[in-house]
Amino acid sequence: MKAETLQYVMLIFLTRAQKCDTATKQKPMNLIDYSPTHYQLYEHLVSNYNRQLIPKRNLKEPVSVRLSIELYQIIEVNEPQQFVLMNAWMVERWTDELLHWNPADFENISEILLPHDNVWIPDTTLYNSLVMDNAESRRLLNVKLTSDLVQGTTLIELLYPTLHKFSCLLNLKFFPYDTQECILTFGSWTYDNTGIDYKPFGSETTGIGLHHCLENEGWLVLGSYVERRVMKYACCVNNYTLLEYHLQIQRKPLFILVNLIMPTSIITLIAIVGFFSSPTINDIRDEKISLGITTLLSMSILIFMVSDKMPSTSSFIPLIGWFYLCMILLISGATLCSSVVIFIQKRGLLGKRPRRKSMFWFRWLGRLSRMEMPLLMKEAYLRKAKKEAELRKTRKISWWQQMRGGINNRHRMVRIANATQPTVMNVNETNLEELVNPEKCGITAEIIALASDIDDDVCLELTGSDEEQAPQNTRHHYQNTPLIVTPTADTLCVPRSIRRRPSSRRNVGTVRTSSKARSRCVRYNGASTNFSTNQRNLAELEYDWIAAVVERCCLIIFCILFFFMSFGINSIGMYYWWQASTSM
Repeated sequence: MKAETLQYVMLIFLTRAQKCDTATKQKPMNLIDYSPTHYQLYEHLVSNYNRQLIPKRNLKEPVSVRLSIELYQIIEVNEPQQFVLMNAWMVERWTDELLHWNPADFENISEILLPHDNVWIPDTTLYNSLVMDNAESRRLLNVKLTSDLVQGTTLIELLYPTLHKFSCLLNLKFFPYDTQECILTFGSWTYDNTGIDYKPFGSETTGIGLHHCLENEGWLVLGSYVERRVMKYACCVNNYTLLEYHLQIQRKPLFILVNLIMPTSIITLIAIVGFFSSPTINDIRDEKISLGITTLLSMSILIFMVSDKMPSTSSFIPLIGWFYLCMILLISGATLCSSVVIFIQKRGLLGKRPRRKSMFWFRWLGRLSRMEMPLLMKEAYLRKAKKEAELRKTRKISWWQQMRGGINNRHRMVRIANATQPTVMNVNETNLEELVNPEKCGITAEIIALASDIDDDVCLELTGSDEEQAPQNTRHHYQNTPLIVTPTADTLCVPRSIRRRPSSRRNVGTVRTSSKARSRCVRYNGASTNFSTNQRNLAELEYDWIAAVVERCCLIIFCILFFFMSFGINSIGMYYWWQASTSM
């Protein structure tokens, strides 16, 4: 009895122990059965997958990777260092033959997102990138898997934002009206075209997308296109497939125009007008040299501002460089021309009048530049014309009248030499001219040779009114005014031989001049000084007027050169800028 009872208890214990063991073994199976479907799909995909190997069944067939780029913002275009910094969104698409599932087995799930490090991804590299660390240029998050029942494969899409800093050879010949074309070269760094074949997503000419691009304050995006190229490198046997995305951007020149070009143009124009404009013709122009030096210094500061934006290159001169070079040459040339004007004005102080041929050409330039003569200069020319007209009338006297007048003059000179008291004579302008210029009035060399016994010259001093104080009717004044001739010891140049023998030589009825001296010293008291002063004043007036004519011509020439250079250079740049914007 006891034995049967013990067997029954042992049977019950074993039965319950078996039930507990069965329940314990079935518990994990029940957890898998009741987990979410995408968890089950994830376990199904990664259970037999190696993400470090290229996902293709046939090694002879490459993996086709389609690439697309959407531009978000152009952050910086650095001209001196020749690089572009841009923010973009990139999408890479390829087919994975080893990741496949039947959506019917997983509640019709055809798409799933997995971490990027759980699947194989191509080593797409920007060849002209300036950043070597991949983590700094792009941020990889997840990949999107889409099942394809027809092909029995899975489409993988890798979406990630990028911050590309890549080199771009900028063509700054037309700066600041330049248009740049930067190239982004993408391709695999390790796989040749037998492993990965890159193609642009969409059509073959679809470039960088611009639908979500933010506007840049300094640059305008014109367009983009892509080219697929197959390159052969010396290091490798097979070719490499590259995608070259061309991004065309255009500079907005308003900032450079307002802050650099317009101030330079205004400074240059004001300097040119200041160089060649004076309130009067005899104004002092010495301070204009300092104006030119100051203008060149201010121009150099603006050039330093431009040079900070330009690369250090010697292969070409940018358009703004030609502009500043022309402005500096204009100011330098204007400074030199201003020095020439000052030199011409200072020549009048020498008292020597310019040549008649030179005055003819300067009068022609004065009429051409609408520069009239001053009133003082016209009055001086009028007085000179009257004197020349009277001189021409005197030259019309016949030879016999000249001889007769010369003999009368000789007798008159003898009477003056013998006189001891002042003698009053009524003479006209013709007689005065005879006293001053005897050769012009008929006193020839034969007549002068008659009085050749005296060794020294006979000098007479005539006292008359100054030319500056003479009235305009000078001719009538000399006709009606007696001439007082005083042959005193101070005024009469008596030879030393006469002074030794006063009793025998002072009664001589003939006064002869020496043939050795050949000069007749008939001097006015103040007349010669007035003549030289008038000549000097007239020379100063003429050279002042010539300097004013040269100054006016330089003003016209340099203004024409300024407008031609400034507007011409900027017009070339604007035409290139407009042509580039309309052709793209």
